[in-house]
Amino acid sequence: MANAESDSNSNKPKKKGFISSIVSTLFFSLLISIVIECIGITFFWTELGDSHSEEMLNVEFSYLEQDFVNSFILSEPVVFAENIITNTYQFIAVKTGLIEIVDGTVNDESSTVYKYINSVGVYVKAIINIILVFLVRLVILILSIPIFILAAIVGCVDGLVRRDIRRFGAGRESSFLYYHSKAWIKPLLILSWLIYLSVPFTIHPNAVFIPMAFLFGLSISITFGSFKKYL
Repeated sequence: MANAESDSNSNKPKKKGFISSIVSTLFFSLLISIVIECIGITFFWTELGDSHSEEMLNVEFSYLEQDFVNSFILSEPVVFAENIITNTYQFIAVKTGLIEIVDGTVNDESSTVYKYINSVGVYVKAIINIILVFLVRLVILILSIPIFILAAIVGCVDGLVRRDIRRFGAGRESSFLYYHSKAWIKPLLILSWLIYLSVPFTIHPNAVFIPMAFLFGLSISITFGSFKKYL
């Protein structure tokens, strides 16, 4: 009997840890970004080609330069991002020889080989740019962590105050509200990262993080506020 119970427990799927969820989210976001950009080049911004992703990189980096000059997480965020972009570009594009292959292997512009390499090269350059955009956004995301911490603290305090008011009053408990609001805490956090890292156009971080941090804090507030009055 004991063996049967242990076998049934071992067969249960293990839940993902928080770190593995973060890694999966980052990888999935990068993959979505690359796929969307390739689809966009093929069907939507064909004339722009890889210049679309290059413009995204310039605008996203300008957000970092303008709004994230100082941070207690990183002493020099802009310099840190520049080093990451430079080293990543050197590793992906230069050391592997991708840029040299795409830009300078065939001189005859009328040849079929040139046309093929040129068409493929647009996608290669776009993918490289999207990887760099992803890294810039990832740095901005890390620098935006304090807003979620602040939202969590405010949500905890607000929820505990409302719980105490309900505890000493005649407020009713709702396990339904508690469990459902608790279930949304982690998805809201991960969803904000997924949206910001994957969106196929330039967007200011505040447009994503402020509303998502509000919803994140609200779910925490509801969770703490609806927790049972007596332990």
